[in-house]
Amino acid sequence: EVYGAELSLSLAGEMLTPALEGFGAILSYSYTDSGIQITDARLGPNVPLPGLSKNVWNATVYFERAGFQARVATRARSKYIGEITDFAAERNLRYIKGDQITDAQVGYTFQEGRMAGLSVLFQVNNLTNEPYVAYQEVESRLVDYQEYGRQYLLGINYRL
Repeated sequence: EVYGAELSLSLAGEMLTPALEGFGAILSYSYTDSGIQITDARLGPNVPLPGLSKNVWNATVYFERAGFQARVATRARSKYIGEITDFAAERNLRYIKGDQITDAQVGYTFQEGRMAGLSVLFQVNNLTNEPYVAYQEVESRLVDYQEYGRQYLLGINYRL
């Protein structure tokens, strides 16, 4: 048995007032739970369903107007049981700490003149350098801690 609920809201700023034209927000939250439990040789009986975070939320705020665009997006999830494959190609389960990842981007699309059709986009992923943390039963017993760093992307596109 798996059950839950999801709420979502998409709001364009101009719905509130013309002064907010181009601004907007997209928000969502989901709650999921399960009565399904498995037995794992390492973690024991009554292990929650792998990959299932009870709470997940997303929030995006943006501005898009006259060729300019900017947005910040955050995704957060609560702790969960993760499934990894070891060097012997066997499945292993781990407790994974919840995380919150924030990305940002800005861009501009030229709409007139000689540069019409040219778009430039700059993006930063994992803005706060959120780590991946796996642990054994309690968070103080770390088994894996990885920082992936921020990722910077620059894109240029031209449409005829």
